[in-house]
Amino acid sequence: MMGGKRRSASRLHRRAISRGRTKSMRRVRPRPASARRPLKKSSSGPPAVATPFILNRSAAAVVTACNEEDTIANVLRELKRLPLQEIIVVLNGCRDETYRRALEFPGILIVNIPEKLGYDVGRGIGARLSTADCVLFVDGDMRIPAEELYPFLSAVDQGYDVALNHLTPLLPPFKRQDSVTRCKGFLNRLLKRSDLGNDSMTAVPHALSRRCLEEIGPQTLVVPPLAHSTAILKGMKVAPAHTVDVLTRNKRRHSLNEGAGNPVEALIVGDHAEAAAYVLSMMGRGKMPASLSTVRVELAKRRNGLSR
Repeated sequence: MMGGKRRSASRLHRRAISRGRTKSMRRVRPRPASARRPLKKSSSGPPAVATPFILNRSAAAVVTACNEEDTIANVLRELKRLPLQEIIVVLNGCRDETYRRALEFPGILIVNIPEKLGYDVGRGIGARLSTADCVLFVDGDMRIPAEELYPFLSAVDQGYDVALNHLTPLLPPFKRQDSVTRCKGFLNRLLKRSDLGNDSMTAVPHALSRRCLEEIGPQTLVVPPLAHSTAILKGMKVAPAHTVDVLTRNKRRHSLNEGAGNPVEALIVGDHAEAAAYVLSMMGRGKMPASLSTVRVELAKRRNGLSR
């Protein structure tokens, strides 16, 4: 991993400071949870999905939430339908009844962080606490049926290291894309993975293998594009697993994620700049092909409407 454990730990510390300081954590110890329900027809993405919710390896889910008292119960009900040995809920600066609502569900580990650290930091914390072979990441503000979550776990169970939400088919042509979407596409082309389109670990749901978490380090999840890039550079098997439309269902948070140049957009663009700098540094060390000509040609075509 880049820079060793000391540098990785300092990255997590810096990131936490930039998003807020944690004062204390409270945990509720888990008990095993499992479920078996039939699966509805799935959309695109490898590999083929089995009919029942059956996994050969252990699985966990990490839920990040900030003031989600209206939705957290529905999110957890869907997760309880899946064969999960761990459900970890990271509460991120909640000021409402989210904590109490989550406590109503037995067999769940709850980490209550009084200050807002950001969803990405919450995923890193949840990943570090998990022990399962497959780890699913979701947000607490959006109920996604178990049938739509299972393909991500199934993909990792069948050998993939990173199972992404396949959002590319839902996106507009390049000229009408926002800066975040363009950054995702550029980073994939820089990584020589144009086949991924605009799919990224920035979007949930997605799932990671234990192998991937050990290779990239849970703390790397604090910067999702960096985690995405590191996984690809380390040879992890990365592929879209299923399409879940989180674009139209994304919760609006007043000025935080609305309008061009909003704080969330600026943060994500900055994350992609950090990831791109890392990829370019790897090129300089001979870790991957140094030529950017293919990337420039593809972007030029997309900009001029010659391809999506």
